[in-house]
Amino acid sequence: MQTTKSKPTDKAAADLTGRQRMRTAFARREADHVPVSPDLSAMVPVRLAGRPFDEMFLDGRPHDGYASASVAEAYVDAVRYFGMDGWYIYGSLPEIIPEDRPQWRERTAPRPGGGQVKYQVADTPYGELTQEIIYFVDEPPWEESKPIKDLKRDWPRLRSMMGENEDWRWESEFKDRDRIGELGVYSVSIGIPQDWWFFQRHGGYNSIFFDYVDEEAYMADIMAYYTRYALARLAAAVHASPKPDEIMLGGSASSLSVSSPDNFRRYDLPFVKEAAKICKEAGVYSHLHVCGKSDKIVEMVAEETEVEVMEPLEEPPGGNIDIGEIKRRYGDRLCLKGNLNTFDFMLNASPAEVEEKAKRLIDECAEGGGFVLSTGDQCGRDTPDENLFRLVEVAKTYGRYR
Repeated sequence: MQTTKSKPTDKAAADLTGRQRMRTAFARREADHVPVSPDLSAMVPVRLAGRPFDEMFLDGRPHDGYASASVAEAYVDAVRYFGMDGWYIYGSLPEIIPEDRPQWRERTAPRPGGGQVKYQVADTPYGELTQEIIYFVDEPPWEESKPIKDLKRDWPRLRSMMGENEDWRWESEFKDRDRIGELGVYSVSIGIPQDWWFFQRHGGYNSIFFDYVDEEAYMADIMAYYTRYALARLAAAVHASPKPDEIMLGGSASSLSVSSPDNFRRYDLPFVKEAAKICKEAGVYSHLHVCGKSDKIVEMVAEETEVEVMEPLEEPPGGNIDIGEIKRRYGDRLCLKGNLNTFDFMLNASPAEVEEKAKRLIDECAEGGGFVLSTGDQCGRDTPDENLFRLVEVAKTYGRYR
């Protein structure tokens, strides 16, 4: 690692826990070594668990965040297995739902060829709302049918499920906070508006972009409603007990690989600004995730918001980020987390090639702190363990600050 000119931090005397190491980087300070937290999310942990994906996701256990309790536990096991710094994105608070609010009725059925299908139906004052999700044996689930199929027919139905009176309340205690403990940071994932709408709107981006153009005022009202909902949820999360380490603002579907800077500025940026402000006032880190192309979003976020961490800052061909240049431009504003390519490089490179690239990232980004050695968006299921072990090893050896 290149010699650092910054002064040692007050935590540098001894090795830190994964949580301390990540929080030190989020604060743009140097830890004992560069934190290393490849994005494993669900696929690698479930593979390591050795159970079918559908069983892991449909485990029937109480869980209020991303994926399921079994997937969350498998992630923590993977953190221990690889010796990495954890980024636990599975946390959330249970919403307190009034008895008279419509809710999903669910049933599952075997899927021909393996796996399961979950059928969801809700009876609302405005008619029936439906959703269908396929749970595969060997990969994560897929929304086969999303709730909003006809925009003006189905939005009132979904809004009634979310709360027409906007009388939102959440419980005040995280029940899974101890699952990750000091192995890593505890994060609550809240989607930004375009990302949330992607998971509601049947037909994907084609339908979404027609909505933006054909129903501009209607969509503005929908996004404003969701912004109020998400900010209420965020405020509950940052004031819950014990306090989360960060709020992860999920923006995968806001990627510039598919959407545009203008759409981000119109629909997402107002929410991101207010969310980051609430987080800062509460002493909780704000963390924006936008995969794929994100260069113009990085500029907006660094120059116009108080967001403190950004990732995965994907390199070409999946993204368009030169992370060394971003470090030079915005390293005094943002902690950067990234950015080894997952869908080709981490799958197919040799451990020696992973080592070489990881060292280059450390040389470009580690000086002064504020860098987490990581990957692009989620490592694929078949990513070789050897490549992940080598990434962790490089951070702990070559990436030592002292």
